[in-house]
Amino acid sequence: MTMYNLKSGVADDTDIARKIVYVGSAGAVAIQNSTVLIYGGSATALTLGTPTSAQNGTVITFVATTAQAHTVTAGTIGFNAGNAGADVATFGGAIGDGFTVVAYEGEWYVTSNINVTLA
Repeated sequence: MTMYNLKSGVADDTDIARKIVYVGSAGAVAIQNSTVLIYGGSATALTLGTPTSAQNGTVITFVATTAQAHTVTAGTIGFNAGNAGADVATFGGAIGDGFTVVAYEGEWYVTSNINVTLA
């Protein structure tokens, strides 16, 4: 069952504050408030683009649902303004590994981290 917020009599999935996204293969992750559940049977490589200032406050949580060394790459900017020194988040290989980022002024800042290495 899906519940929507009604705005001016129109309801669609853009009204949902936080989406659940299921990812089982390599690719880009949309910049939107979401929880990304990674279920790849082998290590899944994801990319995360650079947020704009209009996307300030966007929160994305990544969670491994399989015991794999998944990766999330924020090329160019890295995480925590780390640029190339911290542009790849590598999961430790256990179910439940994950991290949360928030966008602010063109950067991704990590607000929580469970067994994920930034390098």
